[in-house]
Amino acid sequence: MAFVSITNIVVDDKPQPFTSPITMDIYFDVIADIEDEIEWTLLYIGSPKDEAHDQILDQFSMGPLTKGTKQFTLESNPPDWKKIPQDEVLGITAFILTCSYRQREFFRVGYYVYNTYTSPENIENDPQEVIIEDIARQIFNNKPRITRFEIDWNNPANSEVQQQPIETKAYMFQEQQEKQSADATEIYGALHQIQNVFDS
Repeated sequence: MAFVSITNIVVDDKPQPFTSPITMDIYFDVIADIEDEIEWTLLYIGSPKDEAHDQILDQFSMGPLTKGTKQFTLESNPPDWKKIPQDEVLGITAFILTCSYRQREFFRVGYYVYNTYTSPENIENDPQEVIIEDIARQIFNNKPRITRFEIDWNNPANSEVQQQPIETKAYMFQEQQEKQSADATEIYGALHQIQNVFDS
């Protein structure tokens, strides 16, 4: 039995400036008191082709934790766009949030992100140099990819981790059916490029 269960994550799906902070409201249940800390990590995929461009946006611990329902707001700085390959600043990428106990990951959720210019002129002409002030990002919170891992909470170091992907709607934190502003054809054509990132 898992001692910690993440029950909900609320992410704003409205288009935001690329340089604005990332905010997530996270809800979880502590099923039994745990004596050590859990560690959260928020990762931005700078390039699905090369993990060297991944950026850790935030990493912190909390605990010990007592039994009960918990909630907190994660707010982190945006990715450093200058560390992203220029030809991959725009388009599809992802945020990945993980949670670990004693260095054993037990939860992971990935959100697709779409970055695009907002002005018609830049959309049409695709400037040679990135104009970051005109780029907006949109997080698709209705399509999270959730994976839970079994660990031995009493002795995680001896656990054999087993991936248990959870794909059903019952476990999808957000079930909003609002039409996304980004072009759906381009999005779904690019999703396969980062499918393996979520499970790596």
